[in-house]
Amino acid sequence: MLSYALCALAYAVLLGACLTVWRRRLAGSGIVTAVTAQVGWSIVLAVQGARLAQNVTALEIPAEYLRDLAWALVLIRCLSGSQASAWARAGQRGLAILVVAVILWTAASLSPGAPGVLAHQIERYWVWGAFLLAIGGLVLVEQVARNTRAARLYHLKFIWLAIGAIYAWDLCLYSVAMLHGSLAQTFWIDRGFVNAALAVVLAVGLSRISEWESAAFLSPRIVFFTATLLGVSLYVLAMAVGSYFVRRLGGSWGEAGQMLFLGVGALVLIIAALSEQFRAWSRVTVAKYLFPYRYDYRSEWQKLTRTLSERDDTPFYDRIVRVMAGFVSATNGGLWLAEREGGYAPVGGEFAAPDAPREDTHRAFFEYLLTHEWICNLDEERAPHRGRPGLEVPPWLLENTRLWLVVPLICQGALVGFVVIGQPLAAMRLGWEEIDLLHAAGRQVASALAFEQAAQRLAEAHQFEALNRLSAVLMHDLRHLIAQQALVVQNAARHRGNPQFFDDAILTIDNSVKRMTRLMEDLRSGVVREQSQRVELAELSAEAIRRCAGRRPEPALVVRERAEVVLNRERLAQVLEHLIRNAQEATPADGSVTVAVHRVGRQGVIEVADTGCGMDAAFIRERLFKPFETTKGERGFGIGAYQARDFVRKCGGSIEVESAPGRGTRFTLRLPLAPMLQPQEEAVRA
Repeated sequence: MLSYALCALAYAVLLGACLTVWRRRLAGSGIVTAVTAQVGWSIVLAVQGARLAQNVTALEIPAEYLRDLAWALVLIRCLSGSQASAWARAGQRGLAILVVAVILWTAASLSPGAPGVLAHQIERYWVWGAFLLAIGGLVLVEQVARNTRAARLYHLKFIWLAIGAIYAWDLCLYSVAMLHGSLAQTFWIDRGFVNAALAVVLAVGLSRISEWESAAFLSPRIVFFTATLLGVSLYVLAMAVGSYFVRRLGGSWGEAGQMLFLGVGALVLIIAALSEQFRAWSRVTVAKYLFPYRYDYRSEWQKLTRTLSERDDTPFYDRIVRVMAGFVSATNGGLWLAEREGGYAPVGGEFAAPDAPREDTHRAFFEYLLTHEWICNLDEERAPHRGRPGLEVPPWLLENTRLWLVVPLICQGALVGFVVIGQPLAAMRLGWEEIDLLHAAGRQVASALAFEQAAQRLAEAHQFEALNRLSAVLMHDLRHLIAQQALVVQNAARHRGNPQFFDDAILTIDNSVKRMTRLMEDLRSGVVREQSQRVELAELSAEAIRRCAGRRPEPALVVRERAEVVLNRERLAQVLEHLIRNAQEATPADGSVTVAVHRVGRQGVIEVADTGCGMDAAFIRERLFKPFETTKGERGFGIGAYQARDFVRKCGGSIEVESAPGRGTRFTLRLPLAPMLQPQEEAVRA
């Protein structure tokens, strides 16, 4: 037949390349054996092509089997270097047994004395064996392809595609043959052309390989997927068998019975696929009997991490319950968290509704959970004479038979809370793997919950801090007002007959009333409000000096250049007053305090210099501008310098300090100058 002759030629060329160009890079892969089997298979079918439309001879049947087994050998060897190497070695031994069986079977069928009944049965049922080999080949292709390292996928994907296409075409061919009772001639003829085209795909894949490499590892998730694929294939096979016998034995109702059987079978498959309980039972069964490790820990940990980090419409606590229950094939549960006042309160999940029981933190049961990090199986505690000694389980947990496990959430030696998990969808035994997974997940969840609680406490602390800072600012201003009023009272007796003193006293009292009114408004609103205006620095400095008069040494004002800025006048006056008073307190009576005003570029500069005791560099760097740090004991709040720098920075300026012990201190305030006024604005101002 032309199609198979073309296929033989294509794979013969490919075999030559494998033996010459790619010989070293394909060592140990089994590719050469598989391509050789493919060439032999093509030649046999091409020679026997004239009779292939109706039946298959005894020589062609082993050719079919040996070709499929050769490609299966390539796939199994690809797994031999992974964690499934034991499985791979067992698979190779199984393939060897099958090859020997096929050879013996061929020899028996070709021997002159072979009974005709044997040859007839072989020709009748060989399709079933080929169908099973196609299913097994697809399972291996899917398993190896999914376990190929991402870095090697570019080099190997065409190989898996070609081998998978070979098995997929055979699966379709033999499925149709089993349903109709004979091979479809079109499928059979076209298979030669398809295999010839796949030789080109296989050549592209082989040309990309620099060194043969096995698959990375065998994941439990992939094993379950493969088992699912195998189960579906077996289900289809069972459906085909049942359909065949219904059609053969049904008489005149055979075709109707066959359609009814197929419809019922499809309905059963759909119900099983949509049933969450059936899927849970399948996962448990597959994990229990087909693989030593039940969980793909990488996948489970990624799921837990996404649950803890991502935000969606589901409440955070409900998501935690859902993922913890999902580890053991359950769908519901409840979360209890430790409260600051003591006790465990229900916060999320079906079993932790607002009216759910609250628990005392000092109960012996929770002390036991914390001490032993024990996962309590409530079913065991309910059983007579099986309860754990010393484990006094709360009665409400035992009375509700829908509850199964109690998982402690431990972080830094404290029981943050606990999760109650409901009964699983499929009966399962709590083994060491589930316990280890729940322990690790519980600690991770406990860390996340502890972090969230700390964040809530930090937010509350920030609110209190803002309130305390506002109170400190108001008290600081109030202290200065009291100091001004006390100074007026002290000087009243000495200057009772001095009219100028009374004028200054009235100005001081008026200023105090205005500032106290503003403080009351700020206290009522909870926000320190600031209104900006144009301020002449020389005039403001003179006013600040006047407020500090009466103390020694009296500050002197030096105006080198006038400058205007735009800011809150009263706040800047308070800053200057604070700096001047601190300079007076740090300077002996025979010293000097100087306030100088000038301009540097587009900045107005105010310098407050004294000849006092000075400060060292460490104090300036670590304590001067730190809030609530003071050297005045109970007489100060330690926020004056912090307020001064904060206000100047908000105005777009800066504050610099030059000082040394015994050599005095100089504070330099730099503020951006006000924009130039237009002529009409100057006229209005005048």
